[in-house]
Amino acid sequence: MLNDEKDKQFWALDLDALRKAFGTYVQEHKTTAAEWGEHAKRFLEKQRVRQRESS
Repeated sequence: MLNDEKDKQFWALDLDALRKAFGTYVQEHKTTAAEWGEHAKRFLEKQRVRQRESS
């Protein structure tokens, strides 16, 4: 389990789901390994926005 800056807990299954979702995102956007860092930032920000909107 990991904690983010807001003390919300992330479990291994959550991280696995994020990994799989990012893999799909990479394929859909034809992202190269060199571009992963920037795309990962965008992907995680979109996930945070979606989570805030659903709360």
